[in-house]
Amino acid sequence: MGSSFSALMRNLGSKKVVAAVALTALTIAVIGVVLLTLTPIGCGPGNAIGMKSISNRCPTPVAAMPSPFYSPYPSAKPGYTYTPPPYSPPASEPYVQPSPTPRPTGTPIPPDSGPASNAYPPFFPAATSSGTFTPALPLNCRLPIFVGQNGSGGFIAFPGSTYIADPASGVSLPTPAVTPPPGYPGYGPGYGYGQPYGGMSYVKAFSKWVPVQMSWVSPDGSKYAFPTANSIWVQNVADSGHVLLGEGQQWNVIAFLAEGVYATSPPSSAGLWLLPLSGAPRQIATTGFWQKAAAGAAYGTAVSAVPQGAPNPIIKLDLKTGAITDWFARGNAQMYATGFDAQGHPVLQIVYNSSTGTSTEIWLTTAPSKGVPIGPASYSQYGPSPSLMGSPAADSHGIWFQAFQPPSTNGMALYVPGSGTYWMSNFSGQVAGGCG
Repeated sequence: MGSSFSALMRNLGSKKVVAAVALTALTIAVIGVVLLTLTPIGCGPGNAIGMKSISNRCPTPVAAMPSPFYSPYPSAKPGYTYTPPPYSPPASEPYVQPSPTPRPTGTPIPPDSGPASNAYPPFFPAATSSGTFTPALPLNCRLPIFVGQNGSGGFIAFPGSTYIADPASGVSLPTPAVTPPPGYPGYGPGYGYGQPYGGMSYVKAFSKWVPVQMSWVSPDGSKYAFPTANSIWVQNVADSGHVLLGEGQQWNVIAFLAEGVYATSPPSSAGLWLLPLSGAPRQIATTGFWQKAAAGAAYGTAVSAVPQGAPNPIIKLDLKTGAITDWFARGNAQMYATGFDAQGHPVLQIVYNSSTGTSTEIWLTTAPSKGVPIGPASYSQYGPSPSLMGSPAADSHGIWFQAFQPPSTNGMALYVPGSGTYWMSNFSGQVAGGCG
């Protein structure tokens, strides 16, 4: 009986195995049909065996795509070029040209005669001998210059045109340190030179460097002025003594003359004030944007700025009477006062704008509507030519400029009225005073 029972169990086990195998095969077949008919996996085999019901629903094969990323542009297709939609800038208010301030006088502007090409006094290049530079004029003096930050000052010694660096030029504003007031303006060229107050100057009377531009030093060299956040600081050159002028206001210093400091307030506003060393400030003019002052007069423009191509002639303010008159105009040119000759006549930078570009000239003006072009400025469009740059300094020899001599030489030039402009040195820097 035992043997019969064992045979029976073996027979049942074999049938279970067969049933399990059959069930597994059926399950695989059902899954395969689902994959072939309902998912993209079946597209390849379906196409291979010609099952149209499967191949009809499959997408057309495309090239392999790169790693997924978002792009706002349509996917590229053969023969398709994407053209972005036209750009429509946001709406803005139309520009309205402000009405210009009326000119102080009614003198009409003369027709523009354009740049004074070929009308400059000649440049006389310096002689050279065995590679040793010899000045064009036989002077016996030292010209102070600087090339950027405090401590960069030195002298070009004549005769010989030898440069001597001066460590004593490492000067700074008195303690406590002050900074220019907000909105501190700089009208026109000749302003800045890497310093908050226009550079440095050398005061020959005290053999000292001071940390402000030349026009902020008193005529006798004993003091210099600069604006703080709410006053004008006047510093003694010889010692630590100082006074504060115009306290409680922001100022822009225009010039330090014998009668006191001339300034504007607020810094970028119209008008001109006199701040004497003792006494209350007094307003000299309520109109005009003034750039430089010397010899009893200030020079500037009637408006602070004009559109490119529009004229902005120079006007003159009599510092005693307050009378404003026209001084110099050149058609559609824009103008800036950059300095003076030894007699107080203003040196102007004149900028011509036209459809062909911009050109700039330096003029010495000696009377209303009268002047002589000294030379082109450094960015003249008329090709390589001697060029004058920066704020000039006057002395008994003439007017000194930083200059450029073609084809590639920077140096110093001296304009001698009635004679010409002389190339004096191949050393180059901003002028810090007269040659003495």
